[in-house]
Amino acid sequence: MQVEMISWITFLMGIFLLIVGIVIWAGKKIDLVHGDDAAKVFECDKDVYARLLGIGVILLSFAVIAYGVLSCFPSVPTFVQYIAVGAFGAAGIIVLIIGNKKNFHGDN
Repeated sequence: MQVEMISWITFLMGIFLLIVGIVIWAGKKIDLVHGDDAAKVFECDKDVYARLLGIGVILLSFAVIAYGVLSCFPSVPTFVQYIAVGAFGAAGIIVLIIGNKKNFHGDN
């Protein structure tokens, strides 16, 4: 079985995103996502916001990893790939939106 190069690249991109999500969560590095706008998050909300951002990025990385891994196996139907990527991707986006709505105060 020959694995296409795009599967490896996708898998490695997912691992990179996983590491970024862990750094955001554990290191409380919300500035990796917001840059200068990180000052618009109240100090008391930074821990919760960093956790939600980290979890959201980790879930998105699972979507990318799932695509990379599942595309290696031609016996796996395409709709299974779409379901896995869609489920992880939607969960990650929902967590990011919830965290942004609750903790990011852009009107400061």
